[in-house]
Amino acid sequence: MIAVYNESLPRDFRPSPRCCFMKRFLLCVFLAFWTTACVAGSPVELVEAANVILRDHCLDCHGAQEQNGGLRLDGVEQGLGDSGKPAIVPGQPKQSELLARVRSSDSDIRMPPEGESLTTEQIAQLEKWIAAGAPWPNGSVADERTDDPPESEHWSFQPVGAPSPPSVNDTTWPRGAIDGFIQFRREQAGLAVAPDADALTLLRRASYALTGLPPTVAEIDRFQQQVARVGRQRAFAALIDDLLSRPSYGERWGRHWMDWVRYADTAGDNSDYPIPQAYLYRNYIIDSFNQDLPYDQFLTEQLAGDLLPADTAGQRDRQTVATGYLAMARRFGSLVERYPWHLTIEDTIDNVGRTMLGMTLACARCHDHKFDPVSTRDYYGLYGIFASTRYPFPGIELFQTQRDFVPLLNEVDRRSQPSETTDKTKRLVKELESQLAKCERQAVENAQKEKSSDLATQRRLRDELDAMLLKARRAGERLADHLKTLPTVPAAYAVQDAAPTDARVQIKGEPTRPGVTVPRGFPSVLGGQRLTPETASSSSGRLQLARWITSPENPLTARVIVNRVWQRHFGTGLVPTTSDFGTRGQMPTHPELLDWLARDFMDNGWSIKHLHRRIMTSRTYALASQAVADNHSRDPDNALYWRFNRQRMDAESLRDTLMLLAGTLDTTPHTEPHPFPPRKDWAFTQHHPFKDDYESNRRSVYLMTKRLTADPYFQTFDGPDRNVCTSDRDQSVTSLQALYFTNDPLLHHHATQLSSRLLDEIPSADQRAAMAVQMILCRPADDREVTWLLQHVRAAKQRLAERPDAESLAWASLVRSLFRLNEFLYLD
Repeated sequence: MIAVYNESLPRDFRPSPRCCFMKRFLLCVFLAFWTTACVAGSPVELVEAANVILRDHCLDCHGAQEQNGGLRLDGVEQGLGDSGKPAIVPGQPKQSELLARVRSSDSDIRMPPEGESLTTEQIAQLEKWIAAGAPWPNGSVADERTDDPPESEHWSFQPVGAPSPPSVNDTTWPRGAIDGFIQFRREQAGLAVAPDADALTLLRRASYALTGLPPTVAEIDRFQQQVARVGRQRAFAALIDDLLSRPSYGERWGRHWMDWVRYADTAGDNSDYPIPQAYLYRNYIIDSFNQDLPYDQFLTEQLAGDLLPADTAGQRDRQTVATGYLAMARRFGSLVERYPWHLTIEDTIDNVGRTMLGMTLACARCHDHKFDPVSTRDYYGLYGIFASTRYPFPGIELFQTQRDFVPLLNEVDRRSQPSETTDKTKRLVKELESQLAKCERQAVENAQKEKSSDLATQRRLRDELDAMLLKARRAGERLADHLKTLPTVPAAYAVQDAAPTDARVQIKGEPTRPGVTVPRGFPSVLGGQRLTPETASSSSGRLQLARWITSPENPLTARVIVNRVWQRHFGTGLVPTTSDFGTRGQMPTHPELLDWLARDFMDNGWSIKHLHRRIMTSRTYALASQAVADNHSRDPDNALYWRFNRQRMDAESLRDTLMLLAGTLDTTPHTEPHPFPPRKDWAFTQHHPFKDDYESNRRSVYLMTKRLTADPYFQTFDGPDRNVCTSDRDQSVTSLQALYFTNDPLLHHHATQLSSRLLDEIPSADQRAAMAVQMILCRPADDREVTWLLQHVRAAKQRLAERPDAESLAWASLVRSLFRLNEFLYLD
């Protein structure tokens, strides 16, 4: 600039070279000072002001320890937040989302979200700082919150250890490693231990634990003989093997799994549409437990069985049925257009998290998890996997037929289907999906436009969307009418891969507010694995997800299942919050034992039956439930297992036991579908949902269960919630339960049936009373009890003297009295 100016002057007036050098030097100094002043504000105060604002108002949620919305505001390394818009664009305040948020009057997006908003002066200081290039002192803002350790250092996210049993003072008490860990903690606390349970108590405890049924009189006699012959410990080990080999074992433990995966035979939408094919998944669960399918394979098949290789058509169909676990996710709404698939995917992620990982993943749908190290991006990394999965459609009020079920046919049968039917189906499906995609795009565009539009424009946008939604509904009706005309083929309520896609973050959990796209993957705290480009372009990623979950390096999966099995045996888990191993869950009472069990479980082929044997052959399991007086003040909750926890019989075991004793229980496996009405007659609506019940004399695990209408009996006796993962059952004591044992016609029927058996088979009253005790309480009666029981029968007969059936009624009264005893209702 100086040189050009000098050349424009007459030669005689041009300055000397030395003068030009000094001018250039002074001009450079001036420009440097001027630039520094512009960048720094005036000059350091502007940077310091921005530093203070960010530190005081932003870093709690967007600092080094926590990055809500995927955003950090403590350094120059600024990426996109979940909204997909850059928070700070140096030199461009209008392009910086940070300024838009702090200025917004919309409470959904205004920052800070809680407390006082920034002042006008503070906002102006941030704007000047960004306009000046957003300079940072030493490259970052100091985040002074260093008191709390990061959530990723929580115990449950650390690798599973391989601890050795500790040394104990009394080396004669433990039978194995489990007892060593338990006794070590008990000795530290100075607690005495309860005595061992007697043999018959242990027999009844184990029989209910593994089969959900009481031992028969013949089994009681046989076990006592075995104890006399080989000793109690060997006899009990043989008993466990026998119980594990029975079909009733899979029925009992399959019911536990059904609690956790919220199994039901209906969909849970507004009309609660029936799913006649759901029973196939129930049977898969029961069979898998009976076959002792390795737990890692069990999970893999349920997440991605359709993606696994299969040697036979039968194996392929079995693995397809296994994905009924994912299909079992709840359905919502009643319209085919604007169908809330995001809620079904949320339900899937929530159950995978709680059941398999012991994590509350769904909390991150709308914002980064408040307590655990799970970000919104982690959530949508999983979301993309299930958004790339095609769920079956069970039917809704305005689409009253099934769609996208997976045929259970071999390839020959599949090719034999009429091609014109297949072609027409494909055309109608394509038409519906095209209309739905248009509606989805329009809804997103409207959501972005409406906030800045006037009322007339908003009304026009909504009318346009309504017209598109109506076209989608008509397309859905045409497809539904066509599907009803197709022949019924064997099919599974199962999933299959759809077009693979990465999900976009849904701001505040709203599909109409898409943010940044997130690659499919696993939560960062559990490894943060991502799909390879080749896999991401060709598959949903469910098989990779299954492998990440079942990896021995995953710190949660083995811990969670061994804790669940422990909880079902002892009444409480080593981690009491069995579905929440996060920072808001309870700490393990015996962390070393938990890790030892998890490691032993994996080292022994992920075998659930091995885990049962390991736990049930311990001396800790064989303790009596009686109290030790001095222990109550020190350990009132029995957290250190100085006795066995008394547990109430659950609803299924109670019903099955009553029917078994009455002689009316059909114990053969039930492999047939429920008698649902023909699909052509389905016309269920929100105001007239599916509510049928089907009586059965099979075991309770085979009963048809609805999501939205709970059975009164299961409500009374604390049955599972069919809509969520039921980690453990309540054990309430209510007047309704007492009234059930007094007045319920079905219980009276069972009592009458049992009394009739006693009268027909045993002529002696003394022997009859003793047999009633042995059948109901699983132990012999003493002479004094027999005397009392006979007194009750005589008194009842006197009151009923005018009735011709007085004898039968009196004995039925006796049976009902025994049914009401705590000794019958509770397991010691």
